[in-house]
Amino acid sequence: MSTQKKIARIVSPSRSANILSDETVAIATETLAGLNIQCNFAKHYIHQSDTTAQLIKDKAQDLNEAYADPNVALILSTIGGHNANRILEHLDWETIRAQPKPLCGYSDITVLLNAIYAKTGEITFLGPHFSSFGMQQGFAYTLKHFEHALLRGTDYVLDVSETWSDDLWFIDQTRRQFIKNAGPVIVNPGSCEGTILGGNLCSFNLLQGTQYMPDLTGALLFLEEDNLLGELTLTEFERNLQSLLSHRGAEHIQGLMIGRFQKDSKVELNDLVEILRSFEQLEHCPVVCNLDFGHTTPIFTVPIGGRCQINAHKETVSIKVSPYISGSTE
Repeated sequence: MSTQKKIARIVSPSRSANILSDETVAIATETLAGLNIQCNFAKHYIHQSDTTAQLIKDKAQDLNEAYADPNVALILSTIGGHNANRILEHLDWETIRAQPKPLCGYSDITVLLNAIYAKTGEITFLGPHFSSFGMQQGFAYTLKHFEHALLRGTDYVLDVSETWSDDLWFIDQTRRQFIKNAGPVIVNPGSCEGTILGGNLCSFNLLQGTQYMPDLTGALLFLEEDNLLGELTLTEFERNLQSLLSHRGAEHIQGLMIGRFQKDSKVELNDLVEILRSFEQLEHCPVVCNLDFGHTTPIFTVPIGGRCQINAHKETVSIKVSPYISGSTE
């Protein structure tokens, strides 16, 4: 890893940073400094506009300026939300293509990660938000995989966290609740290699039928669903997945990796496995669920557009990732 300090621009293309406490911001900034990453904040990091039309333009301006600034080496989303897809038509795609740099986030940021890859061929990263770095306990696994993916630039293996949590850590960091991790569950055994695409399933599906949807041919899909609105059911996941598997090119996917569901979703592993096995479109490829990514913590980081090798046999799952940091001169 280079000893030269990297500058990370913190942008808010979904929700505003005003949702974050001063303590969370301070801890996140300090944690990233420990990785030799200096944070600076976009002009509209805290949303300022009173009108939706101007807000969309402000968000796009911040992302465009982050890509245009030669001093910025990394872009981190503040947090997720619900309408990042509204800024796609306002992005400066020529600049993004000419001055590529890694963008990292998850949830609603899924649309930006996959759209940028589809439009430019440049790698983005499905991983923690800036706000995630404000976590004091249970963050070592997330931090390790972020560092492997974005700072080392070498192949790495996704190991399994010992415990996980779905508590409101940002409200009370002293009373965390951790659950022993049951580990990956193999739905369909097999081996494959493919290009990583995906993220939050309902967000990813927003790209269908647009110029921003990446080609699914040869894809190794990493998909997860959130229950932030308290409305997720197994039936909702089932129909969202069917929509994606009906998309052009989906018949040529290489594999499907499913992230861990939140506790309040009430999605039982046995029921999930039964639903996944009912999809004839998945019979040809490895399918694994209950992996360490999504809206629980901790999470690993994977490159959207990077390569991945999966070996899932008997009770053993091996996931090897090959990242490529776009625009890197190191």
